[in-house]
Amino acid sequence: MRRVPALPLTALLLAALVLPGCAELRTPRPRVSLPLELVPNAEDPVRSAARLASAAFADQGAALQGHPAETARAAARLEYLAQTLAADPRYAALPPGLTLALRGAVEQARAALGLAEAALPRLAIAALAQAARALEGRDDAAAVLVPPLFPAGAEATLRRLREPGPLPEAAIATGRTEEAIRALDIGTGWTLSPERSTLR
Repeated sequence: MRRVPALPLTALLLAALVLPGCAELRTPRPRVSLPLELVPNAEDPVRSAARLASAAFADQGAALQGHPAETARAAARLEYLAQTLAADPRYAALPPGLTLALRGAVEQARAALGLAEAALPRLAIAALAQAARALEGRDDAAAVLVPPLFPAGAEATLRRLREPGPLPEAAIATGRTEEAIRALDIGTGWTLSPERSTLR
């Protein structure tokens, strides 16, 4: 019997990135989690991620320039918000266009940082959080910024993390997200109708 040769690890990773995109329209978006260091001391990771992401991307992300670890953390929070608010029915009361705005912001941030367009959100979040830890601890961040998640390569990705450039869509989307959550918290918007689940 002929043995089928094992696929190299790179090919398996690439398949994990690309193949899920084919079924994206047929299957519900899976829930993702956020590493605790990205929302320190937070009782609610969504509200904390929204607040921190909005602050980081304010003024089109001007404060992120020259701060690669914070850029990685902000991008991870953005990925988390876009995925969670689209997938979790508890957030159905949010304005319908908000998830589309967040998705556009994710696309813009991925293009700016050199993150693979087809990367699964959970893999992107984990990789960005790991890069932030390495950068903050002065470890070898280049070791985690490798293809297929970062096809531009470690050196180019590090440059982009240091100088991501203006990120207007991320600024608008995260600002709107924080405002929408705050408005619903102040009023009774989370329970506007029986069909909408209450945010707890």
